[in-house]
Parts: sequence; C-alpha cells; structure tokens
Amino acid sequence: MHEPAQVARYLRALADGLETGVLRLRSGEREVELHPVSLCTFELRTTSERQRVKLQVQLGWREAQGGRSDALEITTK
Repeated sequence: MHEPAQVARYLRALADGLETGVLRLRSGEREVELHPVSLCTFELRTTSERQRVKLQVQLGWREAQGGRSDALEITTK
C-alpha cells in the first residue's frame, strides 16, 4: 500500500517518460528501460466489490523495428 501522494509521483514519472520516450523502472538492483516511441494503446478499467475499488491502467506499444530484443535479462542468483 502507498499513500496517494506517492502514487501520484509514480504516475507523473510515467507521464514524463511517455513524453520523452524513455521509461526507466527500477526496484533494488533490478532495472528495465522501455522506449514507448510508437502509438500507444491506453485502457482504464474500474471494478468495485465489497467496498474495495480497483483502477487498472494498461499501456501498450510496439517496439521500434531494429529495437533490441534482449533489453530485459532475467537471471537467477
């Protein structure tokens, strides 16, 4: 759970990344860089069940041709 102000900071950072064409996501030592440079799909969904409300945001885009297919590496330590 996060405070609404922290969620707003995350959303502003996502918006900035969409505008610049570079999204950097990091958690601890894990990091991924995404490049949303083409047209994006954008969907919002809401559900409500037993006083619990969910808002889901979904973004999608196609990678640019010639883009790196090995941009994300998953390894076990």
